[in-house]
Amino acid sequence: MSDPETLRNYLKLVAKGGRTVTYRDTARALKLEPPNTIHRVAEMLETLLEDDVAAGRPLIASLVVSRQRNNMPAPGFFAKLHDLGVYEGPETGDMARQYHQQQLQLAIDYWGQE
Repeated sequence: MSDPETLRNYLKLVAKGGRTVTYRDTARALKLEPPNTIHRVAEMLETLLEDDVAAGRPLIASLVVSRQRNNMPAPGFFAKLHDLGVYEGPETGDMARQYHQQQLQLAIDYWGQE
C-alpha cells in the first residue's frame, strides 16, 4: 500500500530526470495491486495537489500524464485545481495544454533540485 509521500518521493526522481510518467507506470512503480490502481494514483495525486497549492509550491502532480490524452493529465487534475481556486480554464484544449506545460516546467525545475 502506498501513500502520497511515497508517491511524492517517486515523482522527485522523475523530476530529476526532467520527464513525465504515465498513470499506469506510476502505479507499477508504487507496486499497487489491482483493482483500481489508476484511481488510487489519482487520489494520491489530488492529495499532493492540495498540499502543494496550500504550501505555494510547484505542482509535482503535473509530472503524471496520460498517453490517451496526448501526454496531458487526466481531467481530474484540472477539476481539482479548479476546486482549489488556482485554475479557471477548460480541462482540454490549448489553454489546458499551456497551463500544464507551464506547471510541468516549474515542477521539474523545483522538484528536480530537491
